[in-house]
Amino acid sequence: MVKTNKRDAGLAARIKNTAELTGVSQRQVRRIVNGTCNNEPVLSTYMMLYEGENQLVKSVKELVKFKKAG
Repeated sequence: MVKTNKRDAGLAARIKNTAELTGVSQRQVRRIVNGTCNNEPVLSTYMMLYEGENQLVKSVKELVKFKKAG
């Protein structure tokens, strides 16, 4: 039996950090990210963390040249 739903550790970490920074529950952050609830300050915090993480990954990839396997 193949497990189809895998946990996204990056998403879980962003949700946890957003909840800690904004003072709401992790469940509430999930609802806001999914679009079920509306809370602009929480969504803005989540997006800042997401964009910062993407920028960090991009910078690291520029510094370290990865070789393709094969």
